[in-house]
Amino acid sequence: MVKKKKFSIIPYLFIAPTFVLVFIFSYYAMGVAFSLSFMDARVGFEYSFAGIDNYLRLFQDGTFWASFGNQAVMTVTSVFNSIFWPLLAAELLFFVRRKRIANVVKTAFVIPMLVPGIVNILTWRYLYNNDFGFNTILKSIGLGSLAHNWLNDPNTALWCIIFIGFPFVSGLYFLIFHAGINNIGMELYEAAIIDGASSFQVITRVHLPNVVPYINVVFTLSLIGSLSNFGLVAATTGGGPGNATMIPSMLMYQVAFGDSEFGYASSMGVILFIIIMIVTLLTRKIFSKKGAD
Repeated sequence: MVKKKKFSIIPYLFIAPTFVLVFIFSYYAMGVAFSLSFMDARVGFEYSFAGIDNYLRLFQDGTFWASFGNQAVMTVTSVFNSIFWPLLAAELLFFVRRKRIANVVKTAFVIPMLVPGIVNILTWRYLYNNDFGFNTILKSIGLGSLAHNWLNDPNTALWCIIFIGFPFVSGLYFLIFHAGINNIGMELYEAAIIDGASSFQVITRVHLPNVVPYINVVFTLSLIGSLSNFGLVAATTGGGPGNATMIPSMLMYQVAFGDSEFGYASSMGVILFIIIMIVTLLTRKIFSKKGAD
């Protein structure tokens, strides 16, 4: 006879503080933003119901759609870099047979995780400085004609921000792929080698089909992360020059705290949330089908 476990309230008490904080700062905040999106909410004025006026204004706002275009470019490149390069690094490490060398390489990829992101961003901003960094290097090797005001040129500013983080091997994503590849089992690898498969065939026919769930995880994390890169833009260009690097989160900040239009800024947040949800659900459905196949 199986003995029933006695109910204990202690585990619930441990998770209660986390649940309360998540509810207040996430779900409650989302509810407030949704309600404000239907209000004419400006500092210094009495809040009044505006219906869908904020959304109608938003759909006619060229700056918002331009910022959304910039965000799309940054998101696509960020997701690609977050999947391709860490997966490539994990695959290359798999074929390193000497354990000591493999451990050194693994450590080298993981150590940058200890460096705060803002330090990395400020380092790159220094490299892009008109009087230092890359321009100094170019001038020292006789290529001064290629020196450029990188972050202040609308033609290069967005791509310079995208390039921050090179060589794009995130320690976290690398570890996820590394764990996924090593969880496949050596018997499949050995069977493929016996059948005469090359290293490339091992990757494409053995590894990739089995790491689809891990790709799904990294895709979702990188997608959400790329849509939360307010700090990256704020610390480098502030959305400029002009609106060349403006993204929705930066525009929301400027509208809310610069123009004090909280209702209009909230409508931007709601639309962005809906778009993120749709993209996430579609991609999860696609990856789940591939995993089932």
